[in-house]
Order: sequence, then structure tokens, then C-alpha cells
Amino acid sequence: MQGIPFPGHSFEVISMDYNMMFNQSRITQGDPAMHPVWKAQARNSFLAGFRRAYHGNRAPLIIGNHFENWNRGIYMDAVAEAAVEMAKYSSVRFVSFRQLVAWLEAQDAAVLRRLRSLPVGEAPKGGWPTFLGEAGGASKSTTS
Repeated sequence: MQGIPFPGHSFEVISMDYNMMFNQSRITQGDPAMHPVWKAQARNSFLAGFRRAYHGNRAPLIIGNHFENWNRGIYMDAVAEAAVEMAKYSSVRFVSFRQLVAWLEAQDAAVLRRLRSLPVGEAPKGGWPTFLGEAGGASKSTTS
């Protein structure tokens, strides 16, 4: 999991429900009056992390969810609402770790080395075709 922007805070938070809950209420059942605010912060945080990756270095966004009813389930709701927004992008895929690893293993090693050189959330200067150069983003596999 990675650090993602945390609306309403001056720091980033790990992309996990527990980290948001702890930074918002410190307990699993905090002030009910704050639940709408905290849920919006969590959803917007997941979306900010997604947008930064999508429009930046295209790194996978991994969201940790404990499937707990912390603060009356607002974090599960926030993940679901964020996923609905992310799914509106036709090039986005929701995959298991196994699928992600299989995809990574099918990629050209030179492409992966270049991708790892990008700073968090930053697209390559000069665009993707220039950045990937001769490696060109081709995978070892012809299936997708």
C-alpha cells in the first residue's frame, strides 16, 4: 500500500481503512456526528490517490480494507463509492494480487525498470512514448 493524499490534513495516509480511522477518530466507533465528514474524507482520499496514479506514473493503487464496521461501516462505503468512480475509466482494471503478478511477469524487464524510476504520481516528462523509448511498453505476452 502507498501513501495517498488525505483531504483536510497536511499529511498523506496509507491507503487502508484502519489508517484513516485511526487518524480520524482513534477508536473504532467515534463520534457519529463526524461519520459523514470522515466518510467523505476517506472516499476523496482513495480517489485522490487513484487520480494521482492514473494521471501520473500509472502505478497500481492498492487499497487495504479490513471489512470491519468501524465508525458504522463508513470505510467500506468509502471504498465502494470510490471504486464506482474509478470504474468509469475504461482502461481501469480491478484485479487480484495473483493477476497483478502475472501481468508484471509478462512485461519486458526494461519497461519495468523504467517505470520504477518514476517518482510517485508523476507522469514521464515528454510523454509515455518518449519515456518508454525502444522498450515501447510491449509485453512478452500477446494476450491481455
